[in-house]
Amino acid sequence: MKPISLFVRTIALVGLLAGAASAQVTDQQFSDLMGRYLQGEAGQQALGKTVEGFFQKRQQEMMKKQQDQEKTDFESQFKSPVKVDAGASPAKGPATAKVTIIEFSDFQCPYCKRGHDTMDEVLKAYPNDVKLVFKHLPLPFHKEAGPAAKAAYAAGKQNKFWEYHDALFANQSRLGAAYYEEVAKNLGLNMEKWKKDMASPEAEKQIEADKAIAEANSIQGTPGFFVNGVAVKGAYPFDHFKTIIDRWLNEGKAEGKDK
Repeated sequence: MKPISLFVRTIALVGLLAGAASAQVTDQQFSDLMGRYLQGEAGQQALGKTVEGFFQKRQQEMMKKQQDQEKTDFESQFKSPVKVDAGASPAKGPATAKVTIIEFSDFQCPYCKRGHDTMDEVLKAYPNDVKLVFKHLPLPFHKEAGPAAKAAYAAGKQNKFWEYHDALFANQSRLGAAYYEEVAKNLGLNMEKWKKDMASPEAEKQIEADKAIAEANSIQGTPGFFVNGVAVKGAYPFDHFKTIIDRWLNEGKAEGKDK
């Protein structure tokens, strides 16, 4: 018989030996008793429940520790928000908005489509208080993400970025050269200028600059957001953004009262 740990010995035979705690039991006797006990259904069930309870407790402890750490990190971000330069990236919402959300996104990423839908919800809920800034982060394993970003950039040169942006997310399954041209024509763009801008060094330069900002701020996947400098990494639902936005708006009100 293989060596048995003290932990297993204790939990398996505690029921058998509870009434004879003072008895002298040799290792061999202990092993024989344990073997017979574990062969029975009651012993196996008792052992299974004990082990299951042990790991459930450990899992709960680890989850609580993780939640506590996330809460600490979340609070620290409000005290020291990340400063992300919006630059000349496309933006919508009032210039006087109290909260600016900077979004890093990929037009081919399905999670970014969720992020897009959530941002629409946010802007509708906070028409006077939130401004959205879009930055490109095409992921290398999405072959259409780069071309789509350049196509949207070129549309932006004719003040149609957001319309083009919406069309790309609305039809992710159609991304490709033919669809890019179709959208450009539907939006009434000057096709010659659009094609020239899409193939320009400036388009590539802008996208690379956005990618560099993402990397500098530890945004490696998409979508990624900064809500007045508080990071949201992933396609979180509206309620998560609402909690952060309301916190900033309430802090702004509190500062106004203090002055």
